[in-house]
Amino acid sequence: MESPASSTTARKPGALLVPGWDDDHRERYSALASDLRAQGWVCRLVDLPNAGWSPAERATVSREDNLQDVLAAYDALAADPEVDRDAIGMVAVSYGAYLAAFASTLRPVRWLALRAPAIYRDAGWTTPKEALDKEDLAAYRLLRLRAKDNRALAACTAFRGDVLLVASGSDDMVPHPVIENYAAAFAQARSLHVQTLECADHALSHPAWHAEFRRCLFDWIGQRRAELTHGTGGGRMPAATRKLRILVVEDDADMLAVTLELLQTLGHWATGVKSAEVAINRFLDGAFDVLMADINLPALSGVELAQKLQRQGGFPVIFATGLPRPPRLAPGTFWLQKPYTVEQLEKVLRVAAALAPAREGSAS
Repeated sequence: MESPASSTTARKPGALLVPGWDDDHRERYSALASDLRAQGWVCRLVDLPNAGWSPAERATVSREDNLQDVLAAYDALAADPEVDRDAIGMVAVSYGAYLAAFASTLRPVRWLALRAPAIYRDAGWTTPKEALDKEDLAAYRLLRLRAKDNRALAACTAFRGDVLLVASGSDDMVPHPVIENYAAAFAQARSLHVQTLECADHALSHPAWHAEFRRCLFDWIGQRRAELTHGTGGGRMPAATRKLRILVVEDDADMLAVTLELLQTLGHWATGVKSAEVAINRFLDGAFDVLMADINLPALSGVELAQKLQRQGGFPVIFATGLPRPPRLAPGTFWLQKPYTVEQLEKVLRVAAALAPAREGSAS
């Protein structure tokens, strides 16, 4: 008779594929599901919107209806005797990714791979999706939002699994502020990897863009499968390596790109701007843990920027500059003289993590 342990080991991880609304690339999802199955996953595709709906039926469908569709598909996947119910993830796009955020609070989800996740106002949840005001929606997606401002973002703050967040560099439907809002909301995730497909549009209409997304997705999914195989990845990140949300202000484009890549490699989430004026608009209260700024910025200096922002509340500031360190630094302020080493940066970040204020929902 097969033991419970061996039975569990024989089961396969599950992947629920949730397309966007009016996503006409169904053959892509079929190919993706086929490739995942070849790698040992059990897959199920949510039929969204349902091809059998009449125009009249389609015109009545709301977000609540579609969320129930996603949950029903999840339940069907979880009921498959081949599936390990403790190892189910979701690959979701645009509107489907928005729904996946809600589903992650209603069902056990181990990991989320979200490409260009859309966002909507909380109001009108039961209004037919096609009746939503598109102009208002476009304006809403340019706003800086916190978890308390939007239920989908609030759902993300509760997620404790692994997250892949993929953005398109030329996306006029889901602009970059939406991606930043989601990334900030996943503050308590076990891991967060953010990838931007440069020049790509929302639909990945060029084959090269879709191929780049697939490479990114399968590399990341391969890591999740390896963790399952080797029994790693089940616990939370230790406090000593707390993942920080960092706003980098650097007017040199090359230096900014290198810094962001380095911070992400070290396991932190970071976004960057080129001026203090833009940083003031980006630094929404509670959205970042640390400010990392150059001193010699155009117009407003890094020091003046830090002084203005710290009036909103205390948080660590790292000055990364070619200038020599002054004799005295204000409390909670750190100095990294360029060029600095990775070890020097890691040391400063460890101390900054200890000083950064606790986030909403995090352990005190």
